[in-house]
Amino acid sequence: MSVLARFLRGSQVVVLSSVLLITSCGGDSAERNYAVPSDLCGLDVPRDLYDPAFPPGSQLAVEDSFDLSGPLTLLGDTCTIEVDGSQVVHSATYAWDSFDKVSVGEGEGEAVSGAFNAMVWPGVAMAQAPCTIAVSESHHMTESFMISLEMTHPAGDEESVEVLSQLIQPYMAAAIDGVPCEERAG
Repeated sequence: MSVLARFLRGSQVVVLSSVLLITSCGGDSAERNYAVPSDLCGLDVPRDLYDPAFPPGSQLAVEDSFDLSGPLTLLGDTCTIEVDGSQVVHSATYAWDSFDKVSVGEGEGEAVSGAFNAMVWPGVAMAQAPCTIAVSESHHMTESFMISLEMTHPAGDEESVEVLSQLIQPYMAAAIDGVPCEERAG
């Protein structure tokens, strides 16, 4: 091999090494430097469905999660997950029978087919199902169980709707399994 050929080959290695070094030392913020939770808000749903909700960052904090040691309540259970101090997931349960009782934002939502009544908007999905709960042996109170799921990622409207549309039905199925409904949809 000629001296020129060895020089050129050596130069390519140096240039390639420099590019890799600059890229890796440049603080590439497009990496996730934390572990994605093994469940979403304490609910067992396939990880590949909620993985897109977790953006690049360094630190994950689960501020609130659904307490699955007992049945979920129909009012006010919440879950909040943050990445680097910014909320990326928020979920809440309600005893409402209509999506119009919750302010969801602008525009009409899209219906999501499945076992539960579900709607999706960019960044938000909701599902609702009838749920009869025994107050005592002789008295039953008919309620509706509803869950909302807000995600800031993926940020694009179309991708957000796609991800939430795939997630809301299994998410609701996992949630309603924790509610003491005597009769339920799904």
